Amino acid sequence: MQAVILAAGCGSRMGDSTTDVPKAFLEVNGRTLFDHQRTALSGRVDGITIMLGYKCENVIDDLTTVDVIVLKRWEKYENAESLRRALECIDDDVLVLNGDVVVTPSIIDRLLQHYTTLDGRYNIVACLPGIQNEHTAIQCDEEGNVIDYGMVPGHRHAGVGIVSRQYRMEAIEFLARNRTEWYPHIYPELPTKRLVIPSANHLEINRPNDLVDARKRLPLHGNRHLTASTDPRSKR
Repeated sequence: MQAVILAAGCGSRMGDSTTDVPKAFLEVNGRTLFDHQRTALSGRVDGITIMLGYKCENVIDDLTTVDVIVLKRWEKYENAESLRRALECIDDDVLVLNGDVVVTPSIIDRLLQHYTTLDGRYNIVACLPGIQNEHTAIQCDEEGNVIDYGMVPGHRHAGVGIVSRQYRMEAIEFLARNRTEWYPHIYPELPTKRLVIPSANHLEINRPNDLVDARKRLPLHGNRHLTASTDPRSKR
């Protein structure tokens, strides 16, 4: 299985923090978000590909241990196009991770175990606990099959999942028709199961205030584990 980190966008909601680098390369406690992601993936996938676009010239020379795909004209598309390009290049099962999301290694292990249990017959999408309607959400039936994604009541997408090699071509074709959309729209279109993960093992950085939470929860350089936040939002 290959991992793909989607980091082509400009992270406009981060303000001046992303003036010079993509959001995945913001430093938190002495390490970039990408470094934290790479630690979580280490030993669990056969390789890592990172999708770049915005300010790629400022980080690409340092990426010697991963494969890099540069999405030209990144500003014309959404992350559906980033994932489509990655799937075209990778004929394998793909673990997809948003560039602004960090999870613990145990979450990666749970995803892989769940996928193995289902024998590759389903994609897997990780979701956060609780039903909400303030953000885009993954909606599922009683058996955990994904039936909708968008501004609907459901579980908040955790920014990590697995696209089965079995559905690779169908995913590519769907994404090609929806290049200006968010990629989780593929999940209700293809056989997909949810996996609800603990909020304490997940961190997403969308806005400058999220960096405060990240500094509390992400380990200092040299330490290994994401810690539970005192922020009540982590209890969702």
